[in-house]
Amino acid sequence: MRLSLAPLRGLTVATYRTCYTEYFGNSYDYAVAPFIPLTTAGRIQPKLLKDIFPEACGSLYTVPQVIGKEPDRLIEMANAMKEYGYTELNLNCGCPWKFVAKKGRGSGLPENPEMFEAMLAAGVEAMPNGFSIKIRLGRKSTSTLETLIPIINRYPLKEIIIHPRTGEQMYEGDVFLDKFSEIVDAFSAPVVYNGDIKTVSDALYLKKRFPKLSGLMLGRGAFADPFLPSDIATALSSGEEYPCELGDTLPHTETLPHSPERKQQVLAFANALYQRYSAELFGPAPILGRMKEFWEYTATYFENGAEILRKIQRSKALAEYEQVTKLFK
Repeated sequence: MRLSLAPLRGLTVATYRTCYTEYFGNSYDYAVAPFIPLTTAGRIQPKLLKDIFPEACGSLYTVPQVIGKEPDRLIEMANAMKEYGYTELNLNCGCPWKFVAKKGRGSGLPENPEMFEAMLAAGVEAMPNGFSIKIRLGRKSTSTLETLIPIINRYPLKEIIIHPRTGEQMYEGDVFLDKFSEIVDAFSAPVVYNGDIKTVSDALYLKKRFPKLSGLMLGRGAFADPFLPSDIATALSSGEEYPCELGDTLPHTETLPHSPERKQQVLAFANALYQRYSAELFGPAPILGRMKEFWEYTATYFENGAEILRKIQRSKALAEYEQVTKLFK
């Protein structure tokens, strides 16, 4: 079972991905990069692609992702990716943000079956054997994806990554595991599960309940615990099994307090990330913006994380931020 890093816009950028592998190793088999809008395909500029330049991605195998509803532009972008040596491309069919979905992109695309199929056809044509999609159960309904299974199975996708929520849920509420269980075995393409994997027990639970899964994709849970990918990889490779009866929801079993050594490593990683963003970005606002997003999830790794996070969010100067982050315990 393969592990992958989810595309989180503004978070899992190339700087984060390369810095992460330096501090925590290559626990991920691959990453899907945050999306590139297809609206830019006709006027592709290098700055729009800098996040997926091969030299920027380091040793972590990266799959570019695009978002849009224009088949011709999808083909243009796929051809551009080939010029950079890529043989895979992922289509975002799950972005929940209203300003995206209401335009028929992201989670809004599957609501238009004809356009959705046109995009699948274009993607498979442009990137044979390497085209995949990331999708939710639907934008408003949990049944939309189920109705699209006959369409999806007409195309030889590399894989289908499923986040079993609706777009309207955003990232809140429980994932619909019962609905996922009804459809997971109906796809001809390999299925990767994504959504609310927060502990090793969650990964083992999913492996036991859905034995045909080809992979697990980690997102916010891996920000809350940067060691989670390596801990899951170790558990899976050792053949560890979920020890309990299967319930209806992910267990989210609480972990023991983190060791001082692990906390120090997370702090060292955060400081390295801060230094790199300081070198790449211009002015305190974008640097603080990136680090505030980072700590929104990672602060929970520390006992006093909630208190320090509030201070980080109020920081308006880099010097203030630097002093506050020294207070983590």
